[in-house]
Parts: sequence; structure tokens; C-alpha cells
Amino acid sequence: MNSTVDQFNWQADIRYIIERALPNDDYQIVCFHQSKSSESLYVDILWENYLFQLRFSFHDHDDHNRDLYSFNLTSYPQDQPLISKIHQIISKRRCGTILTYHHFVTLSLVEKTGQFQDQALIRRDDLFWDQGKPLINGPLEECLNFLWTHQLILIKHATQQIFLSDSGEHLLDHYWDVADQYLEDLAWDNNPRTNSPEELRNLLNRRL
Repeated sequence: MNSTVDQFNWQADIRYIIERALPNDDYQIVCFHQSKSSESLYVDILWENYLFQLRFSFHDHDDHNRDLYSFNLTSYPQDQPLISKIHQIISKRRCGTILTYHHFVTLSLVEKTGQFQDQALIRRDDLFWDQGKPLINGPLEECLNFLWTHQLILIKHATQQIFLSDSGEHLLDHYWDVADQYLEDLAWDNNPRTNSPEELRNLLNRRL
């Protein structure tokens, strides 16, 4: 393609561009998802234990996620410069966000508690709450802030209940791909998705 990304079929064009930009087969596309509130397409890419998050649209956008790479497609009249730019970013570990065991434990906890409204994690008054108590300066609060900033969890405004986003759910499916990068750390031998909510809370309180 040598023309501007097709505004009527641009999501398919972006998929093509991403596939061309991947440096090798070690890179995995975790998720494509479109924003419900704006005409933006988000792409999460996993390389070993690093997450790269990209956004594509036809307008500029400010986001609270400082690790999000945003591309205004009107600035790329041809696809090759965009492919080269994406390739340049995702080829460098320092451009990605490192994933830890605690992040997957917290994703698993959100998944488990999201199934039961009476046990749900919530966000109220600009704070995260668990079991009726606000979370302040602890590992769960720290991880929830990370997941929220990186759009891996979402909040149902009617109930303030926290759920996994599409990106968070797909990332959780890649647990073993990330665990393979931490072979010397025995904690990763246990997929936290199999644990109970109480066991997950105990894992978070354990400094690894």
C-alpha cells in the first residue's frame, strides 16, 4: 500500500501494518480492540515479558497512559514510514512496559472477584476498594493503578465494579508466555488464575 490508510477500511489496514512491523515470530499480538467512545484502534503487543501498547486514529489524543504510543494516521500519507516507526519502537525493550508476577496475580484477582458482585473490587472517590476498605500504599493498590492506567481493567460506572478489559483478559491468557522469561523464579511455576481470591491476596502481600 502506497496511499493513505483507507478511512473506510482502516482497521484492516492497521492489522496489515502491524504484521509487517513485527521484527520476528517472538512477538505476539495480544489484542486489537476499538474504543467505544472514540474512533480509535488499540493494539497490545507482547515481546517476552514486555508489553507494547499502540493507538491509531485520525486525530490527536492525550492519554493518562504514558506508555501508550499514539499515531495520528493523517501524519502518515504512506504506510511504510508507519511500519518503520512501529518496528523501531517495539524493537527496543526500554520502549515497552515490563510485566511482573504481581500484575498477573492482580489480573487473576480482578477476574475472580468480578464474578461475584458482593466480593467485587471497586473504584470510588478516586480510590480502589477491596472488601469494604480503601487500598492505600499497598501492592494491590499499586498493581490496580498500573492495570487501570494501562487500560487492562475497566470500571462499570453503574456499580463502580472493576472488571478485566478485553486487553486484560487476553493478556491473562498469555501468562505462560511471560512466565517462560522467569524460569529461575519459582513463583512463576504457579499460574495465579487457579488460585482463590484469598490465596491471590496472600500472594500479593508476599514480596517476590
